[in-house]
Amino acid sequence: MKKHNKLTNLILLLILAIITMSSTPTVYFIGDSTMADYDPAVYPNQRGWGQMFRSFVTGDINFVNAGRNGRSTRSFYTGSDSLWAGVRTKLKAGDYVFIQFAHNDEKLNGLSDTVKTGGIATAPWGDFQMYLRNYITESRKSGAIPILVTPIVRCYFAGDSITLKGRHNLATDDSTLNYVRSMKAVGRQLSVPIIDHTALTRKYAEGLGATNAYATIYVTSDQTHLNPTGATIYAQLAVQEMLKQNILTGYLNASPNLVITPGSLDFGNSYISAFSGSKISISGLSLSPTTGNVSVTAPDGFQVNLTSSGTFAASVQIPYTNGNLAATDVYIRFQPTTEKVYADSIAIAYGAVTKKISVKGNGLSMSSGVNATVNFPLSGNATPTVTGPVIVLDESWTGTYIKSYAAIATWPAGVTGTNVQRNSISASSTNLVDAWPAGEIDINTLRYIQFTVKPNAGTKFTVDSVGLYAGAAGGSGLKYRVLYSKDPGFSNPVALEDKTSNTSNTMVALSYKPMVQIADSEGFYLRFYPWYNGAATLKYLCLSNLTIKGRVSTVPNAISTPEAEVIKVYSINKQLHIETQSDISLVMINSLTGSCLKRINCSGKSLISDFSGLSAGLYIAQVKLNNGRIVCAKVMLH
Repeated sequence: MKKHNKLTNLILLLILAIITMSSTPTVYFIGDSTMADYDPAVYPNQRGWGQMFRSFVTGDINFVNAGRNGRSTRSFYTGSDSLWAGVRTKLKAGDYVFIQFAHNDEKLNGLSDTVKTGGIATAPWGDFQMYLRNYITESRKSGAIPILVTPIVRCYFAGDSITLKGRHNLATDDSTLNYVRSMKAVGRQLSVPIIDHTALTRKYAEGLGATNAYATIYVTSDQTHLNPTGATIYAQLAVQEMLKQNILTGYLNASPNLVITPGSLDFGNSYISAFSGSKISISGLSLSPTTGNVSVTAPDGFQVNLTSSGTFAASVQIPYTNGNLAATDVYIRFQPTTEKVYADSIAIAYGAVTKKISVKGNGLSMSSGVNATVNFPLSGNATPTVTGPVIVLDESWTGTYIKSYAAIATWPAGVTGTNVQRNSISASSTNLVDAWPAGEIDINTLRYIQFTVKPNAGTKFTVDSVGLYAGAAGGSGLKYRVLYSKDPGFSNPVALEDKTSNTSNTMVALSYKPMVQIADSEGFYLRFYPWYNGAATLKYLCLSNLTIKGRVSTVPNAISTPEAEVIKVYSINKQLHIETQSDISLVMINSLTGSCLKRINCSGKSLISDFSGLSAGLYIAQVKLNNGRIVCAKVMLH
């Protein structure tokens, strides 16, 4: 019997090994903004080296870049949006996890943040190492292979050399506050391969010199983030080192002929007869033949052009000479003609070589649904104005607060200025109220202003327009980022704006077309993340007249479960009847265009109300229960 069990176990192990070997491995990147992906439409001149890494991937392998702006070893692991959990739960045997942190761990100059959940800063020989060990041991538990990657250098020069701080050593010696040395120590202790990206990028940057390195590698707004060329170069340095250490051999090509970024485009939703746009960047090295054209061909529903305006077509030609193609932007439009999901590929070809990037989008019809609009005046303590069957929640502040409502000097031409909402940083364990800390180069995930709009039960809300006025008061060094998510934990956020250049005491008009569908179990969570370019006080993010618009669809004739089991809505002889097992606090009757025609404050489990003043027809009844639930249904008044 024991021999039989041993044989059975051996067979099972062999089967498991075969399955593991035959499954396609996935490479995961976890890290900060220097590694993260960027939407070219929002960040035209910024990329993460992890984003450009895709251009060097070949063979049968998947790649997921989970790097995110503003994250440290701590906040990636403990953040409320569960970034690490999202990676860890998907890991399988044979996958790879590349781990790069330090830029944001340094926020308190080598001290650890006292906020244990969602905090930012870590000490290099304390929490920084603890979280690195967590990533390593938890990856290995899933059978995945962890790889440590030291952070890229900042473009901090003293003469011809990158400074100690630029190399993530915050001290004058080589041990006490050295994040790179700390990471290497963890690698040695746990026998983890290490890509010394700090040394590689330092050598490259110093070879260019301070002026050329800044112009060639980094964005113009700071000395940390990368432009598309710099991100490609730094990705190539990492790939070369990986191959030298026999990591991912067979899956990487250190010298691709065509470099295309991003590797895929998802346009989301777009109304039929309208369009949404994005772009890709294409560059080439050692192309053969040495003179010719790179052809870019779009599938049905998509068109391309070499400029952001003008005539778009099914294909464009990009000439090149001497085997090289300088980085060239190709603009892509998604213009659906049918209500369906479009999923295909754009082909990029030269000579006998063809590469493809996936594109997808969802065509929507405007023939159904009703309009909905929410306006936050933000000129005083006025409540938002709501038109249509949607729910609005109160504005909220995390790590911020309203300083005041006050006038601001300069507005766009033709706009009559009003008081604006001035938002400031609130006090924390390390900062006084209204005191912005030094050393911030990106968002702090625990500092934001949030606005929320939600659909009613049984409906979908397609947000197709967001507009407002925003600006800075007290100084021109204020920066902010605008993001939205459909999840209350703010997972998978989408960037709408990266405003790193502002003029003091000046408001600008901001307008976006997110085209995002929000189900009744979700919400449209809009956040503004402010920071300042140095230590400062009395600097404010100013907001005014925020308007969120869209269309509400799929309003049911009967209220969906669980409400359908306890609520009845009907009319008899111009009387509205509502019956429920829960107490009712408010009933609103809206027209199909979203106008509120009647509002009834009530109590009890039933309501009979006279509607003789309304003409017969179809209306939307919105019922608010005392337990906080809000449901709606179509009702025909007879």
